[in-house]
Amino acid sequence: MRVLAWLAFPLAATVLAMGWAAWRGRTRGPRRTGGAFASVEDFRRFTDALAAPGPRATPARRPGLRGLVHRSNARQGS
Repeated sequence: MRVLAWLAFPLAATVLAMGWAAWRGRTRGPRRTGGAFASVEDFRRFTDALAAPGPRATPARRPGLRGLVHRSNARQGS
C-alpha cells in the first residue's frame, strides 16, 4: 500500500501541473491587434527616445585629483 502512495504523489502532482498549464494557456477575450505599438505616433516617440543621447556610462574624471591620489597611495606603500 505504501508503494501505491509513493506512486500516487507524482501522479497527482503531474495532473495538477497539467491543469494549471491548461488554465494559464486559456484564451481570454479579444487580443489587442495593434501589436507592440498601437499607432504610428507611439512608434515615432519610441524611435525618438532611442535616438536621444543618454547619460554617460562612467562619470568624467576630475583632473585636479589625479596626481593627488597617486601621491597618497605611494606614501602609504612605503
